[in-house]
Amino acid sequence: MSDASAIASVVVPVYRDGLRAAEAVAALLVQATPPGVALEIVVVDDGSGDDTAERLARIVDARVRVIALPENVGRSAARNAGAAAASGTTVVFMDCDCIPTRDDFLATHLRALTDAVASTGLVIGADEGFWSRYQGDASQRRKRQHVGGMAYSGSSQNLAVRTEAFRAIGGFDTGYRQYGFEDRDVLLRLACVGRVAWTEEATVRHRDVLRMREVARKMAEAGQHSSARFASMHPEAYGALGYGRLDARRHGALRPLARLAGKFLPLIAGAVDGLIALPLPYALQAWAVRGTTALAYWCGTASADDASAPKR
Repeated sequence: MSDASAIASVVVPVYRDGLRAAEAVAALLVQATPPGVALEIVVVDDGSGDDTAERLARIVDARVRVIALPENVGRSAARNAGAAAASGTTVVFMDCDCIPTRDDFLATHLRALTDAVASTGLVIGADEGFWSRYQGDASQRRKRQHVGGMAYSGSSQNLAVRTEAFRAIGGFDTGYRQYGFEDRDVLLRLACVGRVAWTEEATVRHRDVLRMREVARKMAEAGQHSSARFASMHPEAYGALGYGRLDARRHGALRPLARLAGKFLPLIAGAVDGLIALPLPYALQAWAVRGTTALAYWCGTASADDASAPKR
């Protein structure tokens, strides 16, 4: 990274979230980079079709480029488009609803890449509320998994890669069109070409306002649309992460029950939102969220096409 012509590229995909994308770019522009390393930010407007393009057009800085995709292609393809346009020897992926917690976020990732092909770190919440604490616990769990040998436990919300390694594996798998598993998949493939580092100091703050109903919807979507591809390509990881035990396609006798439960999922998720709003012990609220998340995934797999059933 001492080459005076070195460039560190940051790719930020955005879909109908122009205000926070502009805020994310502003936070990145004040990042300190090592001597001789220039910063480049590539924002990919993933066919938003709202005022996102107008908001991004207000960013006037030679270090920022905006790529406008004509239609929505999903996060994996949008990230790939940004990486393809990037000039850097390294690419850092950060979601538009995140901001770095420190001004040496990029420099820390770049140091980690001196002896690794990829670097990932913590994703924490935006405040002191329940969901921020829950996100923090989830990120710490991913850290423990990584230390335990699961190099695929990081998040593409906060991921730095050597460009040559990213291109060698073919980038993000665009077969993951809907929510879920694309980050696990890309990290598994990166781990096949080199070490994936866990970089504690390179942390991002996730600013999304979470609700149980939205979390449940996303988990059901992952179970219905993304799970079979990941289970087929990475069966050992699918089992190690515990998703196999929640896959209704592997328990045919219970599949009708899971489909029935799916009809009540919005009501259950709404009840859990109400539970979180009450002054109850965090442990009880977290237990309810974990159970509802698992239920949502189970219901999602029950709704998937029979042809997508993963092998045992």
